[in-house]
Amino acid sequence: MNNWLLRVKSPLAAACLAVLVAVSAGAAEKEKKETLTEAVAKQLKPAQDAIAKGDFDAGVTLAKGGLAAAKSNYDKETSLRMLTYAAAKKQDFTLYAEYTEQLLEVVPAMPDDERIRDYKALGQINAQNKVYDKALVWIQKWADATKSADAYTLGSQIFLIQQDYAGAIPWLEKVVAASPEPKEETLKLLNVSYYRTNEKVKRQATMETLVAKFPRREYLVDLMGVYEADADPRAMLNLYRLLFDRNEMTRESEYVNYADSALDAGGPAEALRALEQGQKRDVIKFIAATDRNSKMLALAKTQTAEDKKMLPGLDKEARAGKNGEADVKVGLAYLGFGDFDKAIEAIERGLGDERVAKVKRVDDAYMTLGIAYLHAGKQDKAIAAFQKAKADKRMDRAANTWLIAMPTLDAPAG
Repeated sequence: MNNWLLRVKSPLAAACLAVLVAVSAGAAEKEKKETLTEAVAKQLKPAQDAIAKGDFDAGVTLAKGGLAAAKSNYDKETSLRMLTYAAAKKQDFTLYAEYTEQLLEVVPAMPDDERIRDYKALGQINAQNKVYDKALVWIQKWADATKSADAYTLGSQIFLIQQDYAGAIPWLEKVVAASPEPKEETLKLLNVSYYRTNEKVKRQATMETLVAKFPRREYLVDLMGVYEADADPRAMLNLYRLLFDRNEMTRESEYVNYADSALDAGGPAEALRALEQGQKRDVIKFIAATDRNSKMLALAKTQTAEDKKMLPGLDKEARAGKNGEADVKVGLAYLGFGDFDKAIEAIERGLGDERVAKVKRVDDAYMTLGIAYLHAGKQDKAIAAFQKAKADKRMDRAANTWLIAMPTLDAPAG
């Protein structure tokens, strides 16, 4: 976070010199109408000659004499312009800031572009010098005059470098509002700031934006962490499914929790697929036949074999009845085996008008259906299914996360 200070100096020099080229022309035009007092002119003429020869220290000393002898505002303005010019040429930005502040007081009707550039330079210089209170005064003037994302960014950095997250938030929010598209770094800083200040609702919204616009594992995992504190177990299962389908499971706990949730939901084949992938990638530890992971793997293998043997009969039985729950369970089993067309057929049947009343978790059934649609390449139908699942408060965040992440799931894991 300190790197921004290192980047200020070089651009600042260029900015100062650009300002001074412009104002020198303005001062020359003004001299046609106003005249320096004799005492001031005696100081500024040799000051100008010294600066032209590159003797900026002498130029500053002589121009200070002109400022001390000044009687009129014109005397002060001309002396101060020479002082700011000499200070910028010698790259003494602290001195430049001192005389620029005085110049702004002496010339209240300064052209807008020149005044704004001075605000910006004064904000940058004081920030670089760690005079943060003064820096914020000038940055605020710069921001008020321009509504610039750069101004808001610098303001936020001053608070962040002091670890004042509550102070940084309004500035970061304005950076987002002032930008055509929010930058990843800004959203990350907002996420940290909301976390530090315990603003859960805003943090969740920021994480959802990060997942949608910058599809990275770290953001999805963070979002799942936001949800997990009070998430429904079936909602968490569907979030683990998303992590798995994004091929972004990297931790033993993720594979094991996913498999455990799938077993609880009645999907042993799905659990087995997760455990075997974790084993293949050497992420899950199987120490002995009696440890928890080994027992879970054995159970998943046994139940998967049973499901495979019994599934055709269970499907036939479900078709013959009118119990939508039986159809949904058959659909879940087909999903675990990767037979997405049959999964869709069974779940759609279970959610039909004559059967849906017996379905215990309609929201979860729609989530399973949406995932099957997505794997079958039926994206529009997947969206519709997720939106129906989202109507249930227990599933709204999990469904919303799938909807957000869908652009990154063109080819989910089979």
